[in-house]
Amino acid sequence: MKNIFTKTLLSSALLVATGAANAAAFQLAEISTSGLGRAYAGEAAIADNAGVVATNPALMSLFKRPEISLGAIYVDPNIDIEGTTLYGTGADTNANAKNIAKSAAVPNIYFVAPLNDKFAVGGGLNVNYGLATEYDDNYSAGFIAGKTDLTALNLNLSGSYKILDSLSLGLGVNAVYADATVERRLGSLNATPYLTAAQRYFAAGNTAGARAALAAARNAANNPSSAVLRKIEGDEWGFGWNAGLMWQVTETSRFGLAYHSKIDIDFEGDYSDAGDALMIAPAYSLSQGNQSGSLTLPLPAYWEFSGFHQVTDKFAFHYSWKYTEWSKFKELRAVGSSGKELFQKTEKYRDSSRLALGATYNATDALTVRAGIAYDETAAGDHHSISIPDTDRMWYSVGATYRFTPDLSVDVGFAHLRGSNNHFKETQSGVVTDVKVKATANLYGLNLNYRF
Repeated sequence: MKNIFTKTLLSSALLVATGAANAAAFQLAEISTSGLGRAYAGEAAIADNAGVVATNPALMSLFKRPEISLGAIYVDPNIDIEGTTLYGTGADTNANAKNIAKSAAVPNIYFVAPLNDKFAVGGGLNVNYGLATEYDDNYSAGFIAGKTDLTALNLNLSGSYKILDSLSLGLGVNAVYADATVERRLGSLNATPYLTAAQRYFAAGNTAGARAALAAARNAANNPSSAVLRKIEGDEWGFGWNAGLMWQVTETSRFGLAYHSKIDIDFEGDYSDAGDALMIAPAYSLSQGNQSGSLTLPLPAYWEFSGFHQVTDKFAFHYSWKYTEWSKFKELRAVGSSGKELFQKTEKYRDSSRLALGATYNATDALTVRAGIAYDETAAGDHHSISIPDTDRMWYSVGATYRFTPDLSVDVGFAHLRGSNNHFKETQSGVVTDVKVKATANLYGLNLNYRF
C-alpha cells in the first residue's frame, strides 16, 4: 500500500461517527432491502431471503433450495453544520457548512445453498463499515474537517448445521478490504489570526512574540486556504469470524443470536504532514516531518439478539437488540519505523445499543408489506468530531416484497432517519471549533431474489 499517514487520520477522521445515515460510529446497518423496510428489526431471526448470510448464518438451515439475493441501498444524507472557529485572538471565523455528507449506493449480494437436511453453505458481499464527508476546499476549519472517505467491504463464507430439528448453529469467516482517503486543508490557519496575535503581543509589550506572529502571518499569506495540509490514502485487508444460533421454539416463534468478531486493519506506509512546508507557526503546527509508520484501526465486535413471532397466517412481529463493543476502542497510536511514537490519541467511545421493532403483513400471496422503527444510540458519548458528527437517531421504515413467480421476487424499502440536534466543541492545536449539527437522511433500497 502506498499512502501518507497523518495525525488527522485517526484523531479527527477514522475515529469519528457517521451521521444520520448509519449505525453508531462508522458502522453501517444497510445490509439488505427487506431489512431496511422493517428498520432491521428481527435480522438475526428472520429468514426471508439469502441476506441471512450477513447477520446470522444459522438461519441458512431453514432454506430448502438454493437462493440468491442482490441489490443496493442508496443513502441520501443531509447534515448541516452551524458554528465558529475560535482562535482566542478576536479573529474568529465562520465555520458553517451545508450537506457535508455525500450520497452513496451501498451494494450487497448473497447466496445460500442447502447441501442436505443438516448442512447448508452460503457467501456474501456487503459494506459493514464506512463513512463519507466532504467540506469545501476553502472551508475555514479545513484543518480538522476536509475530505473523509472510508469503505470496508466485507466478504463472508459461512456454513450452518442443524443440531436438532429446533436448534441450528452457524459459523463463518470474514475478509474485510478497507479503503481510506482523508484530506485536511489549511482553512483559516492563515494570516488573520497571526496578525491579531501580533497586535495583542505589541499591546502587551512582547516585541519578540509580535515579530514571530508577523513572520508567521507573512508565510501564511502565501498559502491559500485550500492548500493541502495533510493527506492519507490507502487500502489494507483484515480478517475475522462470525457465529450464530437459531432456536425454533414453536412453528410460529423463533429466536436468533449472532456474534461478529473484532477485526484489526493494519495500515503501513509513510507518515507525513505539510506543517513545515507551509511554514505554519508552531502554535498551530502539528508537523513531525516525514517517516515511515504503522497504525492499527480496530473494527469492533458486536452481538445481535432477535425474535420473530408469526401471530396469524398474515401478521408477524419481530424485534432486535444489537450491542457493539465500542468501549474496547481505547486509543489510536501510530509508531514510526524506529519505534518512536508518532502520535497517540485516547478515545472516549462507549458501547452502543440499537433497538428495533417491526411488523410484517402478508397482504396477498404475491405481496408482503412491512414497517419498523428503531432507536440507534451514538457511540461518541461526550467525544464528538466535526469530520462526521455522530448523534442518537431514530429510524422510520416501510417496505414490501412482490413475488412475480414463486421463485422470483423483488424487495423495495424506504427509511427516514432523524438525528437529535447536537452541540459540541472540538479542539486541535489550541484552536476550538464550536458547532451545532442537524442531521437527517433518506434511504432507498432495491433487491432481487431468485430461488433455484
